[in-house]
Amino acid sequence: MSRARAAGILAVLVASGAPARAQIYTRLNGNGVVEATNIPDAGDFRLTYPGKGTLIHSRGFQGVYHGEFDHHIEAAATLHSVSTDLVRAVIAVESEFDQLAVSSKGARGLMQLMPVTARRFGVADAFDARQNIFAGVQYLRLLLDLFQGDVALALAAYNAGENAVARFKGIPPYRETRTYVERIQSLLGGGPAETRAAFFAPVRAAARSSLPVKLVPARPRIYYKWKDEKGSLHVAQTPPSEGVLYTMIRALD
Repeated sequence: MSRARAAGILAVLVASGAPARAQIYTRLNGNGVVEATNIPDAGDFRLTYPGKGTLIHSRGFQGVYHGEFDHHIEAAATLHSVSTDLVRAVIAVESEFDQLAVSSKGARGLMQLMPVTARRFGVADAFDARQNIFAGVQYLRLLLDLFQGDVALALAAYNAGENAVARFKGIPPYRETRTYVERIQSLLGGGPAETRAAFFAPVRAAARSSLPVKLVPARPRIYYKWKDEKGSLHVAQTPPSEGVLYTMIRALD
């Protein structure tokens, strides 16, 4: 299979078969077919599309923050019992306080919400500073509780997704994610232990009961994609007849 054809198949898989925030792994199998999955079950899969992509600043962005979003940051941090310094550090690394920033993979706004995350927390306009910050801080609060107050793990999950942290039982071995965590910890002025002690604020008891305390594994679904002899595209959960070249996709519910 040519490199151009493989790249074309991967582009289709990413566009149509995987969640917006999923980590995509690929391999070339013994038949020369590129397989793509977000749940690698063999050692020869290689990470292909990690993270949120490249930050793209809005036109005219000056790179200087004058505190214009502090009232939203403080209100959201107070509501969700998250350190304001932690929120500021996340925003600084995510968007450098550019309200209209986007990423090459679709993240938007100050806290670079992916579309699926924005929908998850009821955001109608990800470029609205208040909506973006309140959703991002709510997500941080959830992650802090999910990982029992470990700020490093919560930050890794904010960057790479909860399932990636659960799969690797720690910070995933992605350069982007590890650099991301290190940059925020550097802004906060301490290593993981110091960061956890200084920036984790316990949730009120009434609120804690409604938050998840452990991960529930997602169930994978397997799909098969191929073209018939007339060139028509098929995607189904059952494989085609023997001898037909197909691509297998594993996706989370």
